[in-house]
Amino acid sequence: MLALAVCLWAFAAKALASTLVEQMTLSFDSDPSKLMFSFAAFSNETNAQFWWGTDKYNFNNYVNVTGIQYNLNGYTSPMIYKGTITGLTPGNTIYYYSGGSDALGWSDENYFKTHPGVGVEDVTFHVFGDLGQTENSANTLNELIAYEKALSSKTGGILSMGDLSYANGDEPLWDSFGKLITLASGHIPMMTTYGNHEWFDSRNHDFTAVLSRYNNPKVDGERQLYYSFESGLVHWVMISGYCQEMKTVYTQPCLAEGSPQMNWLTKDLAGVDRTKTPWVIAVFHQPYVNSNDAHSMDTEGAPMQKAVEDVLNQYKVDLVFSGHVHAYERSCQVYQYECTPGAPYYITIGDGGNLEGLAETWLEPQPAWSSFRQASYGFGELRVVNSTSMEWRWHQNQDLLPTIADEYTFTKPSDGQMLKTAGASKPVTGHPVFADNARGHKAEQYNAAQTKLYSKSPR
Repeated sequence: MLALAVCLWAFAAKALASTLVEQMTLSFDSDPSKLMFSFAAFSNETNAQFWWGTDKYNFNNYVNVTGIQYNLNGYTSPMIYKGTITGLTPGNTIYYYSGGSDALGWSDENYFKTHPGVGVEDVTFHVFGDLGQTENSANTLNELIAYEKALSSKTGGILSMGDLSYANGDEPLWDSFGKLITLASGHIPMMTTYGNHEWFDSRNHDFTAVLSRYNNPKVDGERQLYYSFESGLVHWVMISGYCQEMKTVYTQPCLAEGSPQMNWLTKDLAGVDRTKTPWVIAVFHQPYVNSNDAHSMDTEGAPMQKAVEDVLNQYKVDLVFSGHVHAYERSCQVYQYECTPGAPYYITIGDGGNLEGLAETWLEPQPAWSSFRQASYGFGELRVVNSTSMEWRWHQNQDLLPTIADEYTFTKPSDGQMLKTAGASKPVTGHPVFADNARGHKAEQYNAAQTKLYSKSPR
């Protein structure tokens, strides 16, 4: 017993020593008893370990991992270590962990909550898009973390709409982004789709950086840009509107009829067991139900709409999340730009923080299908209460205060076949509110300056 105590003390001391380990991100696997991780170190050391356990003073499980590096645009990445841990107890069980090696040093002791389980009621998911790495990005993450700590429900982790680092080929920005996102993703597992900024990060559109650094569940044993997973009462469908075959954003070969992704999508949606996961939610980066002027729905949105709208409608998808447009908008149930009972609701939430500024110009008059829209930075919380009710809240954080600017409850009858529609309410265009103090004034000036840069930056 004394020898064990000495061993554990020595391990803890290593974790407190200087370390090269950074950029820790956790992700759920499609198997609720597993968790995927990745971390990085600027070192030539290829061997590392990930230790974990339910006792913070006794990490009694470990897995060995081998690091890899990639070269892109004249840049060599840090050593990146990725792996999967198994045998976890679902239900938000708390585990403590540290990653590294004696040569690298060890990451600070941290913790995570496991997958909430499938078929479980009352699970909350945090949602953001187009995060980037600005002061606004940090505000979004800090407020999200505060809400995570205050949850009374189980947590389902983070859902990201893509456009993560905004590196745009400047590869060291992936490292600075990794250090920023680890504030949240180091203990709140993050699931993401991929956006146009991941697509054009490398000249041949092969997603080298993001696939090397981050994990997602496999499809039929292979890593793809698209995937699905189940959590709580939700079947999540993570669709990729970008792929290596795409040469311009005005076409949509990734989801062409007969393409591997479209074949997978129709099979996946047809196979959903609504008795287990009565809610089906799709996630993809570029929206087609949006009334902002920053990205034309006639050009960028139309190919995506043509590719997936009928499929999503056919299989009664309940809700669709997208990013891309740097503002927030929630619609009624929409099919072919008409409020249609039984069609999906659409939420655009590309307002995580990004460096390009807010998309403040809206099409006028506001369409009848647009229920609420506002150009502010923020994030959302989706609380899936039970099989008939989901509660949605969007937090605008541009005023540096955790403000709920929009909220809505999605409901459907107990047969689970069709969402109820509340009818077309009067459309609302919200406006950001800045705190009347030094911090609020600084935020207002900062965001105004960013917005001026929007048209000068690649979107």
